[in-house]
Amino acid sequence: MTEIILVLFLLCMVVQILFHQMVFGKLLSPISEEIKSTQVPSVSIIIAARNESKNLEGLIAAMKDQDHPNFEVIIVNDRSDDNSESVINKAILNLDDFQQVIINALPDGWTGKKYALSQGIQRASNEILLFTDADCLPKSKQWGTIMARAFNESIDIVLGYSPYQEGKSLLNHFIQFETLLTGLQYLGFSAIRRPYMGVGRNWAIRRTAYDLNYLKSMAHVTGGDDDLMINRLATKENTANLTIPSSQTISIPERSWSQYFKQKTRHLSVGVHYHKKDKTLLGVFTLTFLFGWIFFFSLLVSTINPYLILAAFGLRSLSFYSIFARVGQKFGSPIKFWALPVLDLCYSIYYPVVSLRALSTKSIKWK
Repeated sequence: MTEIILVLFLLCMVVQILFHQMVFGKLLSPISEEIKSTQVPSVSIIIAARNESKNLEGLIAAMKDQDHPNFEVIIVNDRSDDNSESVINKAILNLDDFQQVIINALPDGWTGKKYALSQGIQRASNEILLFTDADCLPKSKQWGTIMARAFNESIDIVLGYSPYQEGKSLLNHFIQFETLLTGLQYLGFSAIRRPYMGVGRNWAIRRTAYDLNYLKSMAHVTGGDDDLMINRLATKENTANLTIPSSQTISIPERSWSQYFKQKTRHLSVGVHYHKKDKTLLGVFTLTFLFGWIFFFSLLVSTINPYLILAAFGLRSLSFYSIFARVGQKFGSPIKFWALPVLDLCYSIYYPVVSLRALSTKSIKWK
């Protein structure tokens, strides 16, 4: 039995290293860098907001500062019971390119954010739809312009990156790690021409490519307004990545473990709707990641030579951490190298717990 576990452990290490070098490592190559165009298509920035009065004033101010030559901002106020409406009205007064869409009730069969986005999209008048969340801020005045310039005649979808504000708590360090690891996966797979998801905090799509009928068909599913749409529409020919800091938005992280687990449960719950091939690839990476740790600890207490186990796991870890740290630097989201082993281990415990919760939870709400 020990010999079987050893073979499985070594297989996990090989698979992990292949993922690191062939998928994650692609993000270090100039090939995965930004597509630059002299054309700057018009942009409609769409933001769904519910009870976000504390964030809206700063967000609207940041949108006013965008240097894009032809853009509009559509803020969909989804059944807020705080003072969001008055905050928005005051902030956009006399601004012709800003509008507030107020939703007072949901039609049957719709969840909040999907209906809010559908209303915003239908009111958009520009060529490119650019999405972010109400608790996000663009990292630069060029955000909208940079995202728009990534489009050309063959590109319909642009995937951006969106880190969280840095803090000093263990939770914040873990959020930074998990966010970058998620980015390594969806941007890495896109870089090898297998795009499967993006994040609603920062992505863009050509208006003519967006499928409102599909959005309506999954209206009852909480979450997935971003990654399920991308999973359906993205191909190796029509999708591009943007990773430089000036193309990013930055979001406010959760400040309690319970709220963070609730957020991640919502995110992971939609993964069952991905294409089968995407689920298979992600499943292989995740299972070899988790079982690699399990087999590592079980073999350390066995009669097998510990130097072989430590060498194999050390090679896997060096492969992972070196690429992880360099991509973090490139994205402007550095992770302290010394903290990676601890965060790596924490992730191996966290992921199965949240995944099981996502699969077993029947009621998941948007804010």
